Amino acid sequence: MAGGDYLRLILDNEELDIDTNSDFPIAIDYQLEDVENFQAKKSSESTGIKLPATQSNQKILNTFHNTSVEDLTPNEFFKGMRRIVIEANGDEIFIGKALPKKAFRKANKPTSYEIDAFGNNGDWIIDMKELTLFEILKDLQLIFDKNTIINSWNFDGTDENLPYVFAPVKYAAPLDLQDNNDKSYHIKNFRPSLSKYFITYWAFKMFGYKIKSDFFDSSFYRRQVLLWTFGNFLTSGGTKYDIHKFLAKSDIERRFEEMDDFVDLNVRDTPTPCFDNNNTVPGGDYRGNDEHGGGTDMVWQYKTPHYGPLEVTFSLQLFYDYKIDLSSIVELNVFWYQKNASGMVQKQQNQIFDHQAPTVGSTEGSDVANVFFSTLVQPNDEVICKVKLRVKESKTATVARCTLKVDQFQIEYFKIPLGGNVSFDSYLPFQKHKFLDFLRGEVDLYNLSFQTDPVNKEVLIEPTHEYSITHDQSQKKKGYFNGNVIDWTYKEDISKESHVEIYNNNAREFVFKFKDDSNDGALKIVQDRYKITLASGKYLFSERFKAEKKEYENRFYSPTMHFNVDDFSDVTGQAPQIICMVPENISNTSSGESQNTFSPKTAYYKGRVSGVGGWRFKDNDGSITTYNDFPYLFAVNYKKGGENDPILSYTDEKIGDSGSYVLGRGLIKRFFWQRLAIMNDGRQLNTYMDMTNKDVTNWFHRERIAIHGELFELIKIDGYKALKDTSTGCLLRKWVPVSERENKNTYPSEKSILTDAVEVLTEPISNTDNTIIDKVFDTQYNRLMCLYTDIPR
Repeated sequence: MAGGDYLRLILDNEELDIDTNSDFPIAIDYQLEDVENFQAKKSSESTGIKLPATQSNQKILNTFHNTSVEDLTPNEFFKGMRRIVIEANGDEIFIGKALPKKAFRKANKPTSYEIDAFGNNGDWIIDMKELTLFEILKDLQLIFDKNTIINSWNFDGTDENLPYVFAPVKYAAPLDLQDNNDKSYHIKNFRPSLSKYFITYWAFKMFGYKIKSDFFDSSFYRRQVLLWTFGNFLTSGGTKYDIHKFLAKSDIERRFEEMDDFVDLNVRDTPTPCFDNNNTVPGGDYRGNDEHGGGTDMVWQYKTPHYGPLEVTFSLQLFYDYKIDLSSIVELNVFWYQKNASGMVQKQQNQIFDHQAPTVGSTEGSDVANVFFSTLVQPNDEVICKVKLRVKESKTATVARCTLKVDQFQIEYFKIPLGGNVSFDSYLPFQKHKFLDFLRGEVDLYNLSFQTDPVNKEVLIEPTHEYSITHDQSQKKKGYFNGNVIDWTYKEDISKESHVEIYNNNAREFVFKFKDDSNDGALKIVQDRYKITLASGKYLFSERFKAEKKEYENRFYSPTMHFNVDDFSDVTGQAPQIICMVPENISNTSSGESQNTFSPKTAYYKGRVSGVGGWRFKDNDGSITTYNDFPYLFAVNYKKGGENDPILSYTDEKIGDSGSYVLGRGLIKRFFWQRLAIMNDGRQLNTYMDMTNKDVTNWFHRERIAIHGELFELIKIDGYKALKDTSTGCLLRKWVPVSERENKNTYPSEKSILTDAVEVLTEPISNTDNTIIDKVFDTQYNRLMCLYTDIPR
């Protein structure tokens, strides 16, 4: 090769042959994000790489030109994504995944192969495609008790051993489960809110990557959590505990006369639809014929696998049909026992009926009795159910009989008791949520950009532009574009024609919003009442953009609602603000916990805070501890001073009390203003640069590019060829500072937020007389708050 230049392609540590006479058809593209849709994050790629059909390449690529050759490797390895490194003159200029694409042949002989390669971000995105929150969280365990709850209030997102906080949240049930009111917060109402930082950290760690991010390391982000919106927590529907469930029934109805004893109803766990999930002994956990009284017992045993102490609820559905006359007696009872190493103890008796016939005539009845029994079981405990029947004929009776049949004997559900083990591999709903969807939600909250250093296995994640985590817009932190400058004035290839394009391929009204949550009754009530979309904001571009509306919808999160708990106001004189999630059928407080599943929601945990109201913590034994501070969890802190806290709403928010309201800046102003200013200016430079390997292996491209004193952001490199002496196409967008224009163009306006009055603008329209007309671009505002009367108490 001329000048000693060389190029190597290494696929799974095996070097591919390349055609040195083919002008090296390897071109590397780089793109920070989709120019038309900045929600879509991009990476590096090299597609259409042509390889000669040498014997070595045929072997490495498993002769895939021949359709009769089968890939018999596990998971069809040769057809899948494989590790690739492209090396030019000793520089690893591309690291990622390769996928076989085409095989060309002539006269049944291969002529060449073609592969596509995806690098940088593509390396981990491909691996994480099917990763779920379940796989990330399944090893998390805790003891559910008062100490765990109180200790979790120290959560600040910096301790990997404390990746959750049990802060009060209002779900469907009354806060005080025992007294059916909101005057205290019962311990069994607590649910863990999960660290967003550690979810991300663990996900990347699983694939050998480290996160590099000043933003993620900030207290602003470390204290953020994913709220518990996943239905069951202490109950067990659809969890690993189902291995211990069973359903048993009697085979036929049995008739009894003249007796006073426990009866054998021949209850079995076969055939279908009966079942026994834990078939560890003959007949499974349920045994209908055992030593407890000669076949009269229905027995379940808590056999392995053991999950610590569990609260288990059984149900017995017992059909009966009786007839007695002339002073005869019939009595039916159900007895429940529990047996452990210390012996057997009667725990409960349910009398179904006790009837005596009249002295003249008869009485009869037929029905199905439903009996429930709950108890705390330890490993290897047995629960025994017995049915006792008394049929006593009088001396003159003509009929005294009772027919019985067990229609259903089963475990209804398990609950984790106080002091029980919580293992997150029980929560199968986590399987429904992909990690990359979660990550997309974070991108949409904070205008995040990504880039990957595949050599050092680091993923840079930062908000794309300068941002503010407080109300003070003059206190900006550096974003992905870090403010450093590289001068490329003399890299530009002025021998080639370049062009400046004015970007206008967007709707004029650009709306930022969260996903709707059809299961959230509080959200629905408030949105329907005011006919608005809560937490939504809008930016107005200049008139050159299309006269349309476009929605930028968060791809993971829905709005987070709050309310003030008036029943706690007597503690400090101020009602604390609490997050609330109640089901769409807002009046149905008896719905099962599994129905209370919501779209994911995000919040910020500030810690134990004084001055925002006190509360009462009720233990399971009825004892109450009163606190003058509050473990404060919110998406927006509407209390005085909340403008300086994180505001997880796209719109600006009304902070404080009546008569002293101030404006708190939402996500648009804190994280998106700089991007919107650049989009509104819209100048994009398409030019050519004399690039080197070192320019390409500057993996992050964080610096702004100076050309003749003007600043640009590098968005795209189009077809860099490592060994070819030619310039490379680049797309750069002109950087402009944020100005007062951004404030005027962001809605709802300050007037709308603070005074509830929509702002009316006047502007000329393009017609012959240049008429001035009124236009309403402003939008209505309402807090992410529902009234205390909106939700069940």
